[in-house]
Amino acid sequence: MKTDAPPSLSAQTAGRLRAWIASNGLKSGARLPPEHELMAQLEVSRTVLREAVAGLRAQGELTSRRGSGVFVARMADDGHIRLPHDEDDATPTAILNLLEVRLALEVEAVGLAARRRTTADLERIEAELKGMEIARTREELVARDFSFHVAIAAATNNPQFIYVIRQVGERAFPRDRSWRTPPKSGERYAEMRMREHEAILRGIADKDAVFARDAMRHHIMASAQRFRDAMA
Repeated sequence: MKTDAPPSLSAQTAGRLRAWIASNGLKSGARLPPEHELMAQLEVSRTVLREAVAGLRAQGELTSRRGSGVFVARMADDGHIRLPHDEDDATPTAILNLLEVRLALEVEAVGLAARRRTTADLERIEAELKGMEIARTREELVARDFSFHVAIAAATNNPQFIYVIRQVGERAFPRDRSWRTPPKSGERYAEMRMREHEAILRGIADKDAVFARDAMRHHIMASAQRFRDAMA
């Protein structure tokens, strides 16, 4: 029986480049980094990168300007999934609803990330976790936590995961302003949180999709329970 041929290396690289653009928040008109930087980020040769860029140019997603470089022409801020913003999106019920969305979305995303991640993807995820460890303020901690999950989404090489996670945003990370009171045992909470994130990272590093999914599921469900406890 005839089977579909796997995508070419240049096509795979084009998908990873889309994911990299989205994960770094580049919008239409933004200039891409120099070629040698993208080669290092995507771990590909100059020839493969140029083929990927040419393909995205042909699809109208990138454009070249003589003497200036390559720019984003059209990204997924047009015609992609959007989640509505509600005036009451910081209420406990709304946040728990968003955590359920995260559970459905991120368990599958982390499994894909574990299978597809590159060395550069892993290094970025590790850097965000390190940033969480040394964060000095709640705002910095939330930002790093969010970036950790966005980095995992980027490692799926599917930009749609990045777009949806960014849509959910920090509204679904309840250590933000939505916490009326901190957990009763702050140090114990911080330790549990770090262990959960370390387990997720371990699954991705080992390319163990089953372990990574289980770790993400446990983390989000535990986060929801801690949020309920804090709201009580």
